[in-house]
Amino acid sequence: PSLLVCARLYDTMIVLHPLTSKPIGLGAGAIGSSLLSLQKFSPPLTIPTVVSAIRGGAIDIERSIVRIDAIGAYPVVAAILMNAMLDMHMDTPKVIRKIPADTSKFTSIQIKIENAVTFLFSLINTLSIASAGYSIVVFTLVFIYSKTAIGMGLDESFLKFTAATVGVRMHAFRACLASVPGFLFSLSLSRFLKEKGIIRWIESVTTFIIAVITVVHCKSIVSLASSLIYSMAYK
Repeated sequence: PSLLVCARLYDTMIVLHPLTSKPIGLGAGAIGSSLLSLQKFSPPLTIPTVVSAIRGGAIDIERSIVRIDAIGAYPVVAAILMNAMLDMHMDTPKVIRKIPADTSKFTSIQIKIENAVTFLFSLINTLSIASAGYSIVVFTLVFIYSKTAIGMGLDESFLKFTAATVGVRMHAFRACLASVPGFLFSLSLSRFLKEKGIIRWIESVTTFIIAVITVVHCKSIVSLASSLIYSMAYK
């Protein structure tokens, strides 16, 4: 008795090792006899394995929690991007200038370019902010309700909820992904509108190139994830 710790789970007595907290034996009970075979499993018996078996083996709790935590990373990233884009939106001048009648051809072209960049910045920045906001709301709700279902032991409800939200999670993922290059392109246009002279071109062109590289690399990573991870998961 001094070397063992016992924990009561439903009507099954589980004997835990005092140092590792791993089950090393099962006592009698209505479910206990059916769980004795679990001791022959490899890897060694763990609490989540026992709980999953008692509930009918509906889900792997540890893996489900890891997946839910991964979903929780999306709203964090989206919130950081959204905050940065909101600050950028407030800090960037957005004025559509009229072209005076007596303006030179060079100045007229410059004003037209600045007006076009202003329009593009407002459009891309606003869409990126809205996309990040949509991603934050959707993934936060999915994260909260998934954790709630797992915590309440509603395995079947969790599986149904996960399956039912596949479509909306895919839209939220695309929105979150789109906000990343949207942020970089907005930053490029913002630098063009805020700076003058050669500095304007150095900062805006450099950021634009990085944004293009980001789009290419993100597309490559998503394609790899689709072919190597998700295609295997849903076979």
